[in-house]
Amino acid sequence: MNKLPPLVLPKVEFNREFSFSDADFERIRKLIYKEAGISLNPSKKDMVYGRLVRRIRELKLASFAAYVDFLESVSGKREFEQFVNALTTNLTFFFREEHHFPILAEHLKQRASAGASELSIWCAASSTGEEPYSLAITALEAFPLASKPSISIVATDLDTSVLETGRKGIYSDDKIARLPPGHAQKYFDKLPDGNYQAKAVLRNMITFQRLNLIENNWALRKQFDAIFCRNVMIYFDRDTQFAVLKKFAPLLKPDGLLFVGHSENFYFASDYFHLKGKTVYQHAAKK
Repeated sequence: MNKLPPLVLPKVEFNREFSFSDADFERIRKLIYKEAGISLNPSKKDMVYGRLVRRIRELKLASFAAYVDFLESVSGKREFEQFVNALTTNLTFFFREEHHFPILAEHLKQRASAGASELSIWCAASSTGEEPYSLAITALEAFPLASKPSISIVATDLDTSVLETGRKGIYSDDKIARLPPGHAQKYFDKLPDGNYQAKAVLRNMITFQRLNLIENNWALRKQFDAIFCRNVMIYFDRDTQFAVLKKFAPLLKPDGLLFVGHSENFYFASDYFHLKGKTVYQHAAKK
């Protein structure tokens, strides 16, 4: 029996609304790396087009090359914030990677038992706020009695638009549905439009502020009992990851814990942190 010849599909060229060359992508790739430490590989070209094309339409520019020219000009400095906001990924939900929260609760209890009257947590990639609110709920649940330590959470992100969402603490019904049973009624108020807003007891625990992890000077002046930086450094190259971890070390109390994402492994930073549990790190000095 004769075999059919292999099927050769024609290469499909998509008709784009705006010209977007490999050279345009390379310029964008360099800009986002310099500004945010995000390392884009060639497979992200279509994603970049989809996320930035709205900015080009809104600015009434003719092409991606014109957009990058604008970003690099003096008058384009304000657009840089929109550029970074568009290219940062903000996938999050309440109690994501849930195995971390019982570990945090036990850690906070141990710190309080050791005499700590104030506990502080830094959520270093807060996105739209589900993670810092999950941390606040975990902290309150860890101390059900009236007598409890003072607990504060600093929630930072590079994207200013998601920080504003976090400050408001308003979420749709489908997002609230991810909360553990009973927590929606206990910690959120249902609004007339059907959305839910975090109660004041949660919102008052959290301070939202912009922070770029790859900047040299962070506007943080205290040490934390726990730092959550999950699923953000996967977008950094090894050198950038190491630089960030090195700066985390002095901001974490000697007995503090660093929580990272499920696909992140920082064995190369063993001079600063060692693995304590599943994606939970401790100061290397505690080994």
